[in-house]
Amino acid sequence: MTETLVTGYTLTVVGLLIVFTSLAFIASVVALLRWLDTGSDKREAREAADALEKDQTIDELTLVLISAAVATMIQGRAHIRSVRRIAHIELPSSPWSAQGRAVLHGSHVLPKKPGVN
Repeated sequence: MTETLVTGYTLTVVGLLIVFTSLAFIASVVALLRWLDTGSDKREAREAADALEKDQTIDELTLVLISAAVATMIQGRAHIRSVRRIAHIELPSSPWSAQGRAVLHGSHVLPKKPGVN
């Protein structure tokens, strides 16, 4: 009976060592991935801050085309206070944010002016 207990204790200790070694390895991999992710987040934040510091310019033709599109949509004159780019062409936009933006913009119903058809 004592030989069976010694074998059982040995198997228990070896099993515990294997489990905890595996858990330590997994925790190390997760910590490494978190460290790599924070590095990329800092780089993206720095690039976004640099992009905001650039002067946003729009040429006259683009402004006229935007004004014409707005006038067509609301069927009348409108004053454009500002124009800004929603999503940068080079940066991939999340489908979730694009869908949310589409729903939000679709919820704005502009009243038609009386007498304008």
